[in-house]
Amino acid sequence: MKSTTRRILFYVLALGFTVMGPLAVLSSLGYTFHPGTATFEITGGIFIKSGTPRASVFLDGGFVRETGFIIGSTLLTDVSPGTHRVRLEKPDYRPWVKTVAVDSGAVREFRDVFLIPHLHGIATSTSAELAAARATTTPAHAVTRDTKGRLLIAENGAKRLIAENVHSFGETPDAVFFIEQNGFLARYDAATREITTIDRPGFFLDRGPARFVDGGNFLAVIDSSGGLFLYDRAAGTVRPAASGAKDAVFDADEEKLLIVKEQEIAVFWLADNDRQPFQKKGVVETVVREADPIKQAGWHAATDAHIVYRTRAGVFIAEIDTRGGGNVYELVAGPVDDLITSPLAPNAIFYRTGKTIYKIEL
Repeated sequence: MKSTTRRILFYVLALGFTVMGPLAVLSSLGYTFHPGTATFEITGGIFIKSGTPRASVFLDGGFVRETGFIIGSTLLTDVSPGTHRVRLEKPDYRPWVKTVAVDSGAVREFRDVFLIPHLHGIATSTSAELAAARATTTPAHAVTRDTKGRLLIAENGAKRLIAENVHSFGETPDAVFFIEQNGFLARYDAATREITTIDRPGFFLDRGPARFVDGGNFLAVIDSSGGLFLYDRAAGTVRPAASGAKDAVFDADEEKLLIVKEQEIAVFWLADNDRQPFQKKGVVETVVREADPIKQAGWHAATDAHIVYRTRAGVFIAEIDTRGGGNVYELVAGPVDDLITSPLAPNAIFYRTGKTIYKIEL
């Protein structure tokens, strides 16, 4: 090779490195070059973890790629800042759609995407299977409240008085909690037979009894008016959490509490969420609003990021992450008489119509 040719080649390569080197560095930092305007733009990204492999990912109507073959996750890079429409599709599944706001230099994460299959058939279940799903570790203390408001426990064939002037009571594996007529919350220890007065947080006490929902570290109490109070066993404190509550359900890790109201379902965060969207402890978010009264609701135990509920219109499953619109899917059309979800059968949803019990596998 002649010296002139070598010099030309050297200068061409040097020029190429001078131009492409900075472009490569800027690209690695999230910048995208627009030839039309000769400007650089800081792009963002969208991370999706769906748990459904080989799902097609569309961005603003255009196909981008498929989710991973094994774990079903994917990262969309070089996404221009602004609002985008993301859609996941797979044959025999319902599409998942979000309107995603992407910021410069940031990745928007959706880690609990759950594609719902089209239900080709629903199997009948058995009473034994349903009873197993309903199984509880809460022992029966044989505690009753008589017409005079006395709390009694049956021991060795006889009844023993625990407390008087009791409005309502509820059992947990190690104790009996009760509310006295004067509004104090108290705890009876079944092992030591000791009674501890906890607090008087302002329960509204009427003819209707209060409800007690045990989570382990927390106890939810719903008074006669629907006021929901949360007792933190470790801190020894009771505080109001919501009004208008009909029911409450803890998730498996006691990080979230489902609050069921007449036509709404909300999530109360019991701990800081260290993943996007980074909810703070104590935040209450409404995730479902319905025109019909909500009859029942519970966690879909396979994810604890979705809830299953029933109205007179049918049975539905909804995600609790409402960023960009919450996805709600109908599982059963028409009224059903009972609905069961359980960590003992995390992928199954049971429901009863008349005397027939059905099971949906998701």
